[in-house]
Amino acid sequence: MSLSMADGGAMAWRGVERVVPPALGLAALLLAWGVLTETGVIAAYLLPKPAAVLTEILTNNEPLWRHGKLTATEALLGFAIGNSVGVVVAVLMGWFPAFKRCVMPLALVTRGMPMVAITPILVLMLDRGLVPIVTVVSIAVYFPTLITMVRGLESADVEYHELLHSLSADRLQRLLIVELPAALPYLFTSLKIGASIAFIVAITGEWVGASAGLGYLIVISGEYFKLAMMWSAIIVASGLTLATLGCVMLAERLLGRWTARGEGMA
Repeated sequence: MSLSMADGGAMAWRGVERVVPPALGLAALLLAWGVLTETGVIAAYLLPKPAAVLTEILTNNEPLWRHGKLTATEALLGFAIGNSVGVVVAVLMGWFPAFKRCVMPLALVTRGMPMVAITPILVLMLDRGLVPIVTVVSIAVYFPTLITMVRGLESADVEYHELLHSLSADRLQRLLIVELPAALPYLFTSLKIGASIAFIVAITGEWVGASAGLGYLIVISGEYFKLAMMWSAIIVASGLTLATLGCVMLAERLLGRWTARGEGMA
């Protein structure tokens, strides 16, 4: 009984250690923001007061909801497509070395293209709307997942491969039993990176080639000096990014057994 209580206390303390430092950092940031704007160190036409932004979020949230829903759709669709393609291509590279030699240079070239530069091209090809933004997000997310998954699949223990080979396991069985568990830690690393990239690229794409979304709202609000709305849109975008990152981290914890197994093989 005492041991279980001690374990519960230790877990609670670890939870406090995770929550308190970020909360204190956020509180310090908000305090500094309030002090700097209230004292006039930062002019109101550069940064509105926290109270003004909060009021905008609470009283004028219809545009934030409408544009935020579109940005979330673009970012999450691109996130899902880019990561799925990255995983599939990484598996094919592991199975077919010739395919890897053909595709990897193209992936490197794609990574070298600035997203801001190719967004107008995609808009001209695909017209304004959901499709070009989702395409740009998919391209941006695809490369980190591809590279980390290739490394993760290669990290599987050779002895496990030899054991399954002696049991006449086929390629798919080796993938499911050995390679994917070993690659999961690498995959979740790329997913956490991609969660941030997806929203950043979606919003950047909306600056260039969209007539709706949080990126568009930020640009329009800035042009008309509606700074409270502009900062509200930025905060909503940050919240969506953190929510997506939190979902990825929750999935990582739920799949902890496979992750732990993969780390033991690496």
